[in-house]
Amino acid sequence: MKKIGEKGITLTTLVITIIVLIIITSVGIYTGTEVIKQANLQNINTNMMLIQAKTKTISEQAKFNKDTSNYKGTKLTDITGNEKIDKLVTDNIIDDKENYYLLQQSDLNEMGLEKISLEDGYIVNYSTNEIIYVRGFEANNKTYYKLSEMKDLKIE
Repeated sequence: MKKIGEKGITLTTLVITIIVLIIITSVGIYTGTEVIKQANLQNINTNMMLIQAKTKTISEQAKFNKDTSNYKGTKLTDITGNEKIDKLVTDNIIDDKENYYLLQQSDLNEMGLEKISLEDGYIVNYSTNEIIYVRGFEANNKTYYKLSEMKDLKIE
């Protein structure tokens, strides 16, 4: 005689297997998302540090020559109607438009940084060598704009 139920997989075993696969998949997706976010942060930090190194060189030359005409970018006081920049001023990310310059792709090219993609732009302060990422980076339920804020940022 044949015994019934010895062949195949039971419904309970199938359900448990599917639940375990769903758990493993969700953990993998969460981990992958965090890794991608951390990689994006590192990319932004690297770009901002490269820009900062170049702006330090430019500002030192300007101090030595007592001539700021070699500053790259468009002075923020000359820019009107840019909502993102106006928001940065309103939110006190930028304290004085007089000292800040918005870099365009042509400015980055002149600085030897043509590999950096501009996206929404970078703002530099030649006096303090502070770099601001116009788009900002969201992490830990907050948006970070300045290199000084993002340098040691840990994503939770």
